[in-house]
Order: sequence, then C-alpha cells, then structure tokens
Amino acid sequence: MNNPPDTEASTPPGTEEQLCEALEILAAGIHPAPDAYRTAHGDWQRRERRRRLILAGLIVLVFTLATVIGVLVLNHAPADAGPTFEHPPAP
Repeated sequence: MNNPPDTEASTPPGTEEQLCEALEILAAGIHPAPDAYRTAHGDWQRRERRRRLILAGLIVLVFTLATVIGVLVLNHAPADAGPTFEHPPAP
C-alpha cells in the first residue's frame, strides 16, 4: 500500500511562520481610502435605483401592451349577435 507523502515533513521548519510574518507586514501597509465605504455604497445605491427603474419600466410596458392588445381584440369582434339558444333549431 502506497502512503501519500507527508507535506508537513517536506517543508523546511519555519517556512509557515515566515510566510505568515510576510503577509502580516504586507497587510499592515495597506490602508483603504477614507471615503471608500461611502463611494461603494453610493455606487450600490445607483445600481439598485437603476435596476428598479428598469423593472418598473418593463412592468409598465408589458401592462400597456396587454391592454392595447386586449382592446384591439375586442374591437375586432364580430358585430352580429351570434347564435342564440333561446329557440329550438328549425327542422
């Protein structure tokens, strides 16, 4: 049976600590812009507002089209009375 190689045994001692220290130094040097949250929040609000306006416009468009199609179909209905079922059919 083959055992997989032990990855911890193959790394030199102290490598993980050195990597953690290097990443901590790198992270300490990064500072966000003072108004980064406000800018990101404003962008998010603009996108949300635009999405809602587009959705409202599509809803109005679909409702208007459905109404116009319904009116056109009703206007093209035949004007005659159609069959009535009050009297028995003629022999």
